[in-house]
Amino acid sequence: MELKNKIVLITGSSVGIGKATALAFAKEGSKVILTYNTNKQEGETTLQACKNYGAAHLVHFNVLDDKSIRDLVTTVTKLYGKLDILINNAGIVVVNLFKNQNFEDLERQVAVNLTGLMKVTHIFLPLLEQQKEAMILNISSVAGKSPSDEIAPYCATKYGVRGFTQSLALELPKHVQTYSINPSFTATQMTNFEGVAPSKVADIIVKTAQEKLHKKSGDDIDVPDYL
Repeated sequence: MELKNKIVLITGSSVGIGKATALAFAKEGSKVILTYNTNKQEGETTLQACKNYGAAHLVHFNVLDDKSIRDLVTTVTKLYGKLDILINNAGIVVVNLFKNQNFEDLERQVAVNLTGLMKVTHIFLPLLEQQKEAMILNISSVAGKSPSDEIAPYCATKYGVRGFTQSLALELPKHVQTYSINPSFTATQMTNFEGVAPSKVADIIVKTAQEKLHKKSGDDIDVPDYL
């Protein structure tokens, strides 16, 4: 897909992988829509960086709030009347033994990482299906392919994201493609800034959108394979 002038929505894009991804698409000439939940200052910093390359917008968004999800699709429709690429990036993790995580920890991780992702995808599908070509990029994790201790609920949600992506690919019309992007340990707040630079993950996300990796809809994009 040619990315110049494409409308790209990235959830959770004030910091980390989302921030790097927004900037990478802006550099390709895309019109990016950024979202933030609590970190407005970081969101505005990212917005200004993206505006150096073209049109960009910042929207407050809470993936846990159904009204916020509906308001987001209304905002995108008013801004552009269409959407070419949806990047479901918002996510959280609680690092602790499963027995030490409480019900709120479990529910919040599932709600943000999986249920919220599905709701956002559901509400934007009509806009995506109207395009001649469109794409849904779901940010999962290598933890959604290989188990890890102290993040059992997080792993479960990321396995779920991959299953959702694969199933969705069977239902969607051929002109709407979807992929699971699976980063490894990435230097974000989630990992105390240890690991791969977010910009390297963003580069793989851009290449996926450009169809340079020659994968079919529903496939995993395992980031470590391309670093």
